[in-house]
Amino acid sequence: MSAFEFYFGFFGLILGIAVANVGIGFGKLWRAQETTKVGICLPLLGVWLLSHAVMNWLFAWKALQGVPIDPTTFIIGMFVALPYVVVSTVMFPDDADRHASLDEFYMAHSHVVMIAMMVPTTAGTIAHLGYGGSYTPEQIVERFVVIYLIPVVLIFWKNLWAHRIGLALLSALVIWWMY
Repeated sequence: MSAFEFYFGFFGLILGIAVANVGIGFGKLWRAQETTKVGICLPLLGVWLLSHAVMNWLFAWKALQGVPIDPTTFIIGMFVALPYVVVSTVMFPDDADRHASLDEFYMAHSHVVMIAMMVPTTAGTIAHLGYGGSYTPEQIVERFVVIYLIPVVLIFWKNLWAHRIGLALLSALVIWWMY
């Protein structure tokens, strides 16, 4: 096993936990729909998180092939992957049947979710630059809009429809960004 394979196994395990948590959460939403208004925010957040995790997974595969594997690389990997695990764990309430609307549950926690979702790409960007990578002006604009502008607006704009539109837009932009 190469050093990269060793590292990627660790990184993939953490991201895999987040992906599994979202899948389990979608199952909980399916069960809760009989007693609770599921809404659209949590499913859109799940799509955004999954697409975001896949994007970082693919970027790591492409960008880290030649990077030396050391404790710093593992720490950066944790800063990239662990926020997905945290968000995927807290985004679905354990007591969904006690909430009248899961959109309201999402809105009560949306500021923390938005901040947490900015951490992975921020850490990845810092690492990429630290290992000698660079970005084109177009890539800088894309990162600013997708990673910071929309989430920061949603942190301060407590409007349900703004969050629905913002989450849909974020999901679409991250999927577009991957290709």
